[in-house]
Amino acid sequence: CATRIGAASRSASFVPSTMWFWLEKDLGYFRDEGLRPEFVHVRNSGIAMQGMIAGNFDYITPTGSVMDAVIRARQSFRLMFTALRVHYSLIAQPEIRSVADLRGKTIGIASIGSSNDLIMREILRRHGLEPLKDTALLAISSASRDRFAALTSGAIHATFLSTPFDFKAVEMGYRRLVKAIDYVNWPQAGLATNEVKVHREPQEVAKMVRASLKGLRFVLTQPEYVLSKIMQIFRLTREDAVHIYEALLEEYVPSGYLSEQEQRSAISMIRQAANITEDIPLERVFDYRFVKQVEQELKGWKPQIPR
Repeated sequence: CATRIGAASRSASFVPSTMWFWLEKDLGYFRDEGLRPEFVHVRNSGIAMQGMIAGNFDYITPTGSVMDAVIRARQSFRLMFTALRVHYSLIAQPEIRSVADLRGKTIGIASIGSSNDLIMREILRRHGLEPLKDTALLAISSASRDRFAALTSGAIHATFLSTPFDFKAVEMGYRRLVKAIDYVNWPQAGLATNEVKVHREPQEVAKMVRASLKGLRFVLTQPEYVLSKIMQIFRLTREDAVHIYEALLEEYVPSGYLSEQEQRSAISMIRQAANITEDIPLERVFDYRFVKQVEQELKGWKPQIPR
């Protein structure tokens, strides 16, 4: 039977971050493992997680809110594979020159309690601002397109934007204040599943991880092929496609897993936001056993352009 995967919505700001899934028809890495992946587009990670809870998905690719669900709601999810760290830029109105200048201003976020919200609060605190006291946080949408519209209409003073909306805003004269990656190593995209799947079907999990790591390596080592596909799928100019690809290169995780320090840092941020004093072991959130094993198996393996 098909393996159902809740995947990021089909847009230029989401799909390139998990491009290997969308290249499966050409690459065949999942088929080589005997898998029949069925990708279902979802608007955000919250919807993806609800789908997995309901048994509609075996895996999900947007993993930004998985840690929060595990730690706060004690959901039995596990992050198996991390391909991309958070890739937002904090974009502001032209007259705002620094994060400190956001005092008294309205900032657009995806939703209260989302990873987008938690990361925004972390950045504000590091610049001496108390998020809910010194600024107003306005929940708008998980889609950068909607937050971009709110920014350009003047409804908000700043917001996180992902590529390509961040560089389009900068071209229009808006100001890039900081990049989220310079503050947090949040696992934005990859592969997550539930604990039952890990225990009952470890071989399938290993196959999913192996195909995913192969695909990630293809994306990282075959830029011209990937650029042509981005241009074709989204009808973008080469310049825009290059902007997207090069921006994501900074956030990709070639190994497929975060370091222990990065894992602890991400968990600590959620504990602080939720006022949780309990110690959260890494293995409650991350299960990188499979990807580390696959990494060893793939030593010397090089992806080839499909014929």
